[in-house]
Amino acid sequence: MKKAKIAYAAWPWGLESKKQLIQALTDLKRIGFNNFESVCKTIELFDYDVREFTSIIKTAGVQPVSFYFYQTNDTENDLNRIKKSIDFLTASKIKNISIQAAYKENGGATESELNNVLSYLEGVGRLCKPYAILPSLHPHTNTMVMYENEIDFIMERTDPDLIYFGPDTAHLTAGHCNAVSIFKRYAERIRFVHLKDVKKNKKSDADNSKQGFEIYSNFLELGEGDVDIPGCLKVLENTEYDGFLTIELDKSRFSNIKSAEMNKAYMEKNGYSLKS
Repeated sequence: MKKAKIAYAAWPWGLESKKQLIQALTDLKRIGFNNFESVCKTIELFDYDVREFTSIIKTAGVQPVSFYFYQTNDTENDLNRIKKSIDFLTASKIKNISIQAAYKENGGATESELNNVLSYLEGVGRLCKPYAILPSLHPHTNTMVMYENEIDFIMERTDPDLIYFGPDTAHLTAGHCNAVSIFKRYAERIRFVHLKDVKKNKKSDADNSKQGFEIYSNFLELGEGDVDIPGCLKVLENTEYDGFLTIELDKSRFSNIKSAEMNKAYMEKNGYSLKS
């Protein structure tokens, strides 16, 4: 049974202005999406004040379901960013956040670096626990949690009641992981999912010029690449996963609207409704 809910990532429309967020939500609502994910830079754009943000999402009729945070290797500052965001998150009724490990070109973290990620994640988990916010580790290309051994290292050493798993179908594939296998291994800890496609064995080109984290130009709409998306979805269906599937595409080959329409069509073809 398909219990999962659908959301769409709003950041491809831009993170520099409130106008870009409004445009993203307007477009997503018109296409048929009712839920979205944004990044911590959006919270900072509103200076941690939720009132104007609440007004914007009420007008748009699209609800936030998660915010994406990323480690910078300044653990004190990174944890303070989470702490400062808690009131904004709770006022927005956020129950999930995605957490990306620190940047490392081509991955390949040392044990010391992985222990640094562990320390950060444990701090995030402790901050979020009293507010019933679930932080999910998000493996990502060119970070300290990119490859299978790095995922296993972190997942085996984190408290399952504090840190959950937020796999990304394309980033797992770009990290030479078998996405379906990883979904199966950590199915019981999955609380959030990113869906996108990519061609295997193709170098990931990134543009870091604006966003503060990598924007990939060669990730693809669902069904356009080599990722076994149906296989990943089947794993979730078998566990009766009822969390969010957030469709994300860093940079469209066409336009953000066209890609969102293509992704919507793919999900509907596979039996998922955008109405929840």
